[in-house]
Amino acid sequence: MKRNYRTNQGFTLVEMLVSMVLLSMVLLIASKAYALFSDRWNGRLGHFNKSMTQAKQFILVQETLQSIVSYVVMDDDNQAKIYFEGNRNGFVAVSLRSLYTPEVPAVIRLQVTQNADFTYALSYQEFAMTQQLLTNMSQPINFNEPIILFNNLTNIDFQYFGWSSTESKYWQADTSSERQEPQAWFDEYNSLEINLQPEQIKINFTSSQGEYSLHVKLVSAISSTFNKYSNEE
Repeated sequence: MKRNYRTNQGFTLVEMLVSMVLLSMVLLIASKAYALFSDRWNGRLGHFNKSMTQAKQFILVQETLQSIVSYVVMDDDNQAKIYFEGNRNGFVAVSLRSLYTPEVPAVIRLQVTQNADFTYALSYQEFAMTQQLLTNMSQPINFNEPIILFNNLTNIDFQYFGWSSTESKYWQADTSSERQEPQAWFDEYNSLEINLQPEQIKINFTSSQGEYSLHVKLVSAISSTFNKYSNEE
C-alpha cells in the first residue's frame, strides 16, 4: 500500500506580495494616525504652556499693581509731586514690588500698542530701582523689554477713580463734617498736576473670548480682581 504525503510548499509569491502590500498599508495608516495625534498633542501642549506662562505673568503683574504707592518725586522747581500719570492708553507709576525682583521697588508702565492688523496689545514694562532711585520727574527712565499680557484685542481702555483736586477731597461743608465723595471715573489722571493718586484703576478690554475687566484698588487692602466683565459696579 502506498501512502500519500502532502508536502508543505509554504506561501506563493503572489501571497507574499499581497501580504506585504497589506502590511505596508497598515503601517502607513498607523504612521499617519500617530503623526496626526502627535501634531494635535503638541499643539494643545504648546497652547497649554503658553496659556500657563501668560497666566503666571498676569498674576505677578496683578501683585505688582496692588503694590502701587504714592511715590514722591521733585519737579524742576524742587517741589514735591506724586508720581502717577495715566490716560486711556495706559499709565506709569511706582510699585514697591518689581516683577523680576519682588524685594525691589520699580517704576512700572502698562500701555496699549496697536498691531499691524489694527488689533491691540496690552504690555507691561518696568524699571527696577536696584542701583538708581527715581528722584526727579524729568529723570530719564530705561524700561526693560515689554511683556505682552494680552494680544489681538479689539478694544481696550483705562479708567481711573479718585478726586479731581485736593480741594474737592478735603473740602467740608459748613453743616457737615463728612467729606465729599470721590468723583466718577476719569479717562486721564495726572498726579503730578493735582498731587493726588487715584484710588482705583480699571482696564476694560475685549478679546475673541469675550469682554473682561481688570480692577485694581490702590488705596484699600482689597485684592485686585479679574472677572468676567459685567455692567454692574
